[in-house]
Amino acid sequence: MRQAKAEARSTLQSFDWRGLIEVRKLAPEIATGCLTIESNNFDTVQRGSGRPSPWLGGLDLAAHGGSVPALAKAAGCATWSPFWRNVTAENVKEAHGLGLKVVPWTVNAPAEMGQLIELGVDGLITDYPDRGAQIVSAKGLKAR
Repeated sequence: MRQAKAEARSTLQSFDWRGLIEVRKLAPEIATGCLTIESNNFDTVQRGSGRPSPWLGGLDLAAHGGSVPALAKAAGCATWSPFWRNVTAENVKEAHGLGLKVVPWTVNAPAEMGQLIELGVDGLITDYPDRGAQIVSAKGLKAR
């Protein structure tokens, strides 16, 4: 990234926050995005385990009031990227209050894209950017 002089236009994201925490130490000019998911099939947060999740770089959810956005902030991330089904109005508001961007992944259905935009997310990760562009345009917003 440095060789290509791409630091200012890049974000490094990962489910495994250990690498993100190290990037913040080695290259604080590179933005990081903390990916999370809480579902029956895959759960990086492991809220009910009673101990820190191995995915979250040694950070303890309980020590941050059970707040995933607060945990992402503690990891030094500029962006919190939750699984789209984990996004709520409350956690978007909390993340924004902490200065985090919220960019959920991977939302592909136009109706769900629209719902997330209504919740105030800052962006969307999708396999279908053409669909996202249509929804953004229909809502009178500008795509970046």
